Amino acid sequence: MPRSKEAFEAMRQTTRVKIEVAALSLFARKGLAVKVGEIAEASGLSQGLMYSHYPSKDALIAELVRQATTISGKTIMGFAENGNTATGKINAISSVMCRMFVENSIGIDYFMFMVQVGMSGFQLPEASLHAPTHPNPAESLARIIVEGQAVGSVVSGEPMQLSMLYWAAIQGLCCYAVTGMPVAPEPKALNRILLKEDYL
Repeated sequence: MPRSKEAFEAMRQTTRVKIEVAALSLFARKGLAVKVGEIAEASGLSQGLMYSHYPSKDALIAELVRQATTISGKTIMGFAENGNTATGKINAISSVMCRMFVENSIGIDYFMFMVQVGMSGFQLPEASLHAPTHPNPAESLARIIVEGQAVGSVVSGEPMQLSMLYWAAIQGLCCYAVTGMPVAPEPKALNRILLKEDYL
């Protein structure tokens, strides 16, 4: 009995996810020099089937960048735009980041993948870059920092520099995590980067 259009599309999506998850893990740990054959083997697929979903390794990298920027941008923007105080927003972001190290290892892979992309000089297609609908997380956090500084809950300093310091700390923890070291930071430890003592 022939498969329905819906069943075929579901199978197609399942295959794409296998490719993306395998590629993300390999890129995060070994860099963008990973070969297509390695990705196919880790996916449990043939290279031919891989190429039917992604015509090139660059196309796969661009799609993973699009996913990373969309997920991270929308998530942090959501915290930036909710009605909470700056302290509450920062604490919520730190809580999500800390849970990533315990519950969501794919989040670590996305972080490390983007580090690899940044270090490689890979030319990002315009469609993969942050858009107004999902701005760079550093920019969204900087807006929260400005709010907190206005009411005295966030430490003094240039907002974007403080934001980059916060994200650099998380990237550093991700570096430890991908080497197999147990990493379980507490939100309060991350909050100390941005919040004054009375607001921790």
